Amino acid sequence: MGLFINNSDHPDVYKHHQQPQAVNQVVSRQDFLTELVREQKTTNLSLKSALSDLGFQSQQKEETQINQWNHIGNQLTELKSRLERYEDANHQLVLKMNEQLDLQKEVAEKIAKHETFQGDVLQRLDNQEALMDKISRQINHIRSILFERTNYLAAKIDDGYKITSSYVYKLMTGSEHPLTFLLMNQKKEEIQKHTD
Repeated sequence: MGLFINNSDHPDVYKHHQQPQAVNQVVSRQDFLTELVREQKTTNLSLKSALSDLGFQSQQKEETQINQWNHIGNQLTELKSRLERYEDANHQLVLKMNEQLDLQKEVAEKIAKHETFQGDVLQRLDNQEALMDKISRQINHIRSILFERTNYLAAKIDDGYKITSSYVYKLMTGSEHPLTFLLMNQKKEEIQKHTD
């Protein structure tokens, strides 16, 4: 324990203003065991402080690593969530693409059916056109036959009329002149037919 000086009550007691001339202790006694224990205590305190600092640093590093691992874990969780969202979006996209492919197949089938139907219609139109041509040729043939028959019948009716009228004229008048005139007209018509 050091020297106690009461400055408030007795400020001059035990005070000396001069430097001491020499130490007043002549003999000293040293206890090596006590010194060793004291040094050991000092070493222990230093070691304890160093271990405490090391533990604190280790704890800080551990907390830092835990924070880093937590941050990495959070990032992995967020990445997993994003991947799940992307997977759902990709699944929806695949479903829409499959629907689009089905729709395209359906449209292609309808187009193929329409082309087949259009081919059938064109074939029918070709057949109908051929049939119309055939009917037109037959109608023209029938028309020409009817024209020939009509002309033939008209000529026969005309000849019959002339002969009948000539006969009636002869009966009524007794003259042969109209019959000769009729035959001359028939010869002229035959000559004209041959020249045409």
